[in-house]
Amino acid sequence: MSGRANAYMRLCGYAAEMLHDEFARQQPEQKRLELQWHMIHPENHGSKEEKLSRLNQSISWFTQYWTEQNQPFLVIGGDHFCALGTWGGVLNGLQQPEKFGLIWLDAHMDAHTFATSPSGNIHGMPLAALLGRADKKLAAMYPGSDFIKPENLILIGVRSYEHEEYDLLKQAAVEIVFADRINKLAQVLIKAVDKLSLSCEVIGISIDLDFIDPDDAPGVETPAQGGIKAGELLKALALINRHPKILGLEISEFNPEKDSENKTLHLMKKIIEAFYGETLQ
Repeated sequence: MSGRANAYMRLCGYAAEMLHDEFARQQPEQKRLELQWHMIHPENHGSKEEKLSRLNQSISWFTQYWTEQNQPFLVIGGDHFCALGTWGGVLNGLQQPEKFGLIWLDAHMDAHTFATSPSGNIHGMPLAALLGRADKKLAAMYPGSDFIKPENLILIGVRSYEHEEYDLLKQAAVEIVFADRINKLAQVLIKAVDKLSLSCEVIGISIDLDFIDPDDAPGVETPAQGGIKAGELLKALALINRHPKILGLEISEFNPEKDSENKTLHLMKKIIEAFYGETLQ
């Protein structure tokens, strides 16, 4: 991997620390959302693939523990490849992993393998691994022992992809809601939750920040024109945040180097507040 790719992984790895500081800056009189912070950092030795494999293993232990406790969790990652750890850990922690559903909000499909990716960027590969359709090299990086059933995965907001990953998802019969088909996000998200609730006991939400219109969230590594306005996402999350089957939230792909006046950082805080039902004045 290039030096730039490794630098990006290190840079995005500070997303949680920056967000922690953002919450810490609240004034004492403000209503607080109490979060227990647990920082997980990649090790400094080995290749990027080796570092990410160990990092995802650590993340999977974290989410597996909270899943076994049936307690809500939040994962703030840099590279969306951390989804292997987040949701692999959830699957490891469930007695019936086949009853886990995932809603994936992303401008991209993230369903490449090393064999199909034109760029070789592994942040475009997590869904192939989570679905159990990875090549040997990618499969070796997955810490889970089970996979998401294709019918329990829903992609929302896609607007940039290659035909190889589309073919993988189409062959698996994964539901995809393209960005240009979204009129009201709240309706789409509620429909997705309701659909998964019919067959799933636990539901997760994974948000790649490039799902959002880059005018509202410029601090991402791979922006795509268009996307959902930030306010629409916040309203939609507020409508599902009390659903009893939703256990965890993941937010990924924040790149502070590309942010503008901390706009994306502030938005991440608002997303968490909306999802967990808190509004800070």
